[in-house]
Amino acid sequence: MFSLKSLLIGLSLVTLSSSAFALTSTEQRDYDRLISGDLSQLTMAAQSIVANNISNTQVLDVLAEFVAQNYLSAPDYQLDSIAWACRALGESNSARYRDLLYRVIKSDAHKKVRKHAKKSYKRLPKSHVEQYTIGSINLEQLQALPKKATQSRSIEEQALLDISHGNVLEIKRLAQDYAIRSDASQQVTDTLAEYFAQNYQQARKQQYDTLAWVCKGLARNTDGRYKRLIEDAAQNSSVRALRKHCPAHIKGKGPYYQVGTLNLEEIAKQFN
Repeated sequence: MFSLKSLLIGLSLVTLSSSAFALTSTEQRDYDRLISGDLSQLTMAAQSIVANNISNTQVLDVLAEFVAQNYLSAPDYQLDSIAWACRALGESNSARYRDLLYRVIKSDAHKKVRKHAKKSYKRLPKSHVEQYTIGSINLEQLQALPKKATQSRSIEEQALLDISHGNVLEIKRLAQDYAIRSDASQQVTDTLAEYFAQNYQQARKQQYDTLAWVCKGLARNTDGRYKRLIEDAAQNSSVRALRKHCPAHIKGKGPYYQVGTLNLEEIAKQFN
């Protein structure tokens, strides 16, 4: 039997699957994480949305549907994921999700979920816009759709793309890994250095922790390639938390990295 609801859902899925190709690389990865069905991937996506100020409705609607389907019945191990999802919707600055968050607040959901939904609800503007319609996205069908291939990129290429796009959360993870193992290539560490150089003087709050980890990682370089850059940040950054984590004195005689050697925009174009 013909079903108008089924037709509308089908059309929305076609729109999402076709328009997903217009997403940025960061948005595409978060979109794929959201429809993966993997809880840890979903949490990472929500954290990335917050860290990178993602406001794309294509991505946020999928996140909203996850909240709608799970906020009432979520087991304890899922509460953090839903809390992060609520936070991401709140920091989207889109009034489109006010009705959903209000529904969560007034529900019998776990108090932790209601707490984060309330904080997010208060953050959103009160403008009158079309609200997200619960059920307009079928998560199970989205999981079955072909995903944009990202596996063709090497780990290093993906790292360069993340850095050049300023993907805060992925850069932080990369820097943490480098600070521990110190095994990144010079191309990657030079790109990290250029990102650091462009942001350490006037960083956004979301970048503080990421830049601190980048500084820790670059300071591990044994020949002191990033000595001048890091020592300058330790003395002149306007971010106190960053000055605290950047060593004031680093050993090594270079050769030193020259700021401006790499063009992050060109790197982004190369690996997109």
